[in-house]
Amino acid sequence: FDVFSIEPYERYYYYVDAQTGETLTQINRIHDNDAQGTASTNYYGTVNITTDSHNGSYRLRESGRGNGIHTFTSNNTASYPTIDLTDSNNNWTSSNTKTGCEAHWGTEKTYDYFLNKHNRDSYDGQGARLRSWVNFKTNYVNAFWNGSFMTYGDGNGTSYGPLTCLDVVGHEITHAITQHTAGLIYKNESGALNESF
Repeated sequence: FDVFSIEPYERYYYYVDAQTGETLTQINRIHDNDAQGTASTNYYGTVNITTDSHNGSYRLRESGRGNGIHTFTSNNTASYPTIDLTDSNNNWTSSNTKTGCEAHWGTEKTYDYFLNKHNRDSYDGQGARLRSWVNFKTNYVNAFWNGSFMTYGDGNGTSYGPLTCLDVVGHEITHAITQHTAGLIYKNESGALNESF
């Protein structure tokens, strides 16, 4: 049987035993490169993440949520190169990828929250791709939404660690939602409301 559904968006070939009615196997007809991995993080231990299988390794990209979640590194510069963080076996244990994995995981969790609790598909309600850059500058103690994507500093290594904990990631994505809904000007009371949301 060729079974196609809109919600959830799935399509499978089902092979059913004609004698018993037992489903013998199912084959996914919707092909993507998403893969399930595990990642070490700075604040949450080991978490499950969705990544992208690409050229024999895995990168912090996925296509299953809206138009995707992509997480890149700025390599401690003040620029936004599309440099992927990668892992050979999708078991992300390197200390060099913890911050990226945490931002990626936090973005997945925030996307899921707004979709499941508020029926909102990404910040624009239409599945906009969620892009993040980690390792911004050196000893940078800030995180922000710049009107198009999220940016996360690594902290100063003493009083501040990487600014990628779940509440910071959720906060920055909510700035994007506020921009695309209420459009609160970042000044006086409207700015205070924007920041508080």
